Amino acid sequence: MRKATYIYALLICLSALKGFSQDRMINNLDQAPQYINPSYYGFKDPLKLGLMSEFTSSLYGNVSQHQYAYATTFFEEYDFQLGLDYMSSKVVNGGYSNNKVNLSYIYKLQLENDWLFYPGVTAGYVTNRYDYGELVFSDQIDILTGQVNTMTTDPVLATDNIGYIDFGVSFMAHNDYNMSFGLAIKHINKPKLTTEIYDSVLNLGMLFSGQFAYEVNLNRYQQSRLPDYSYLYLFNVVTKQAETTRLDLHQNLVLSNLYIGLNEHISSLDGLNIFKLGVAAGIKIQSFDIGFNYSFNMGNSTQAVPSSFELFMAFDLSPFRIRNRKDFSRFY
Repeated sequence: MRKATYIYALLICLSALKGFSQDRMINNLDQAPQYINPSYYGFKDPLKLGLMSEFTSSLYGNVSQHQYAYATTFFEEYDFQLGLDYMSSKVVNGGYSNNKVNLSYIYKLQLENDWLFYPGVTAGYVTNRYDYGELVFSDQIDILTGQVNTMTTDPVLATDNIGYIDFGVSFMAHNDYNMSFGLAIKHINKPKLTTEIYDSVLNLGMLFSGQFAYEVNLNRYQQSRLPDYSYLYLFNVVTKQAETTRLDLHQNLVLSNLYIGLNEHISSLDGLNIFKLGVAAGIKIQSFDIGFNYSFNMGNSTQAVPSSFELFMAFDLSPFRIRNRKDFSRFY
């Protein structure tokens, strides 16, 4: 029994390494586009703080928690933006945790025809930990009550720790009317992922991502029944990493300081096609933004991809935030 448990742990280790070679994504990319493209830190030269938390649970009882926090500020005298972010992920009863910190430098360039261009570089450090002692085995589960006992006859005490330095480059361009687009490349140094338990070396695959955003003024002449400041904001992302392809589509209806939205997430991984649908809502109160996003699976992989609830909040501390936010457009 002990030998079988050890072999099982090795298989889990291999699966974990495959998981490490893919990036964790968030569903609220329209509210935090810098997560996928750090050059978006420079959009409108903000001084901003933000926090995002996601909670998921599966049919097998595993609960995952993800927290994302960021801070950014603009140095007007030198025309550059700095962004700092932290992402933490943990799988309860699975023994897996991931932590990463990134620092991004984004330079601001004024182009012709009211366009701005933001090239950027990012450096970060990532740690992955897999503690097999936190796994739950069948002899710990009471089938009558569903309770999990703390003792098992086959404990696995091994622990893996994987850490590496990571680099990326990006750019973003936008005008002051209705459009932005960008491109980001992450893991350009292709960090090595190694484990002492399983004699294997993997490289983190480079991630390529393109973004496009467009805003439509739905009440330009303030003659409809909609609020004076009403917009349709579209934000689309295409991401490619190794054999994984992901498409994120966001549609937000902005009604003055309120917004409601839909988002679709389509991805393909190891022959499994996944389609998630999300609903979102939020409100802006002076310098404070708060909202949520609830996503659920619409395909045949409900067990593999659970529903998730994301809550976010942000504080816009920019000196001219009132001027920039008075009509609730992202571009004006």
